[in-house]
Amino acid sequence: MQPGAVQQRPSYALPTVALVLSILGLCFCPGSIVAVVLAIVALVRIGKEPQLPGKGLAIAALVIAVGLLPVQAGVLAAIAIPNFIRLQARSKQSECKVNLRNLAAAQVRHRAEHGEYASDFATLGFTVPAGNRYAYLLSENEVLPIDPRYSANRVDPVLEARRLGLQLGAGREHFLAACVGNIDSDPTLDVWTVSSDDRSGPEGDVPAGRPRNDVNDVVE
Repeated sequence: MQPGAVQQRPSYALPTVALVLSILGLCFCPGSIVAVVLAIVALVRIGKEPQLPGKGLAIAALVIAVGLLPVQAGVLAAIAIPNFIRLQARSKQSECKVNLRNLAAAQVRHRAEHGEYASDFATLGFTVPAGNRYAYLLSENEVLPIDPRYSANRVDPVLEARRLGLQLGAGREHFLAACVGNIDSDPTLDVWTVSSDDRSGPEGDVPAGRPRNDVNDVVE
């Protein structure tokens, strides 16, 4: 270097990038995580090469990003946990839908053989596996209760059927059956029905034998 020449300090952009990402982390959660990584990398390199600039920026980025991580974790949890609960509840609804389809198929077979639909589960030969979270109703007097392990959810299926005005029963030409459960422990009950008749529902036409969701506990 010639006498009198000014030595230029080397440039190092990583601390600035880390600081920008830490600030962006206020509205973009992954930005804080990336900022923490980049800030640590920058500080490690500056420690090995003290002539590099940006130590203060890297420290500021690390402080901001680390400070934001708990807040962002809370935001993510507030979004993820309700979605996870809804996903679990929807998976539980499959129990009711499968069993009502089986019940409808059994009713169709019974009517083909005997000329009418069965009015009790024993005649129909219908049962549900242990661990059922739903009660099943052919009428107000013909009910398969919820498994005792889940009975603490305070479900009165007959009272709920009356509240909804469901015309449960079976005869020569028609039948209407239901299942009622509480799949997320809130006051709303999940109610599905299946019928020998074509019907309409919130999602469109519901053909005979297909379960219809009369009250959706997942969204109510």
